[in-house]
Amino acid sequence: MTKTAIRNLHSDKPIPPRFCDVVIEDGKIFLEKKTDKKQFEKIPWEDVVYQVETAKSAQK
Repeated sequence: MTKTAIRNLHSDKPIPPRFCDVVIEDGKIFLEKKTDKKQFEKIPWEDVVYQVETAKSAQK
């Protein structure tokens, strides 16, 4: 398993704030967001791409 922070690269802060993590497990990609002290919400990357593409199509 690999976990890498996703940060706001457009931030003016010296260390860009962390938005979520990208997690790669057994070739599958997820975004993982901390929701509480020891709780996380994980969503498959395919779901993110699908929802973004749907939103883009709705803009046309």
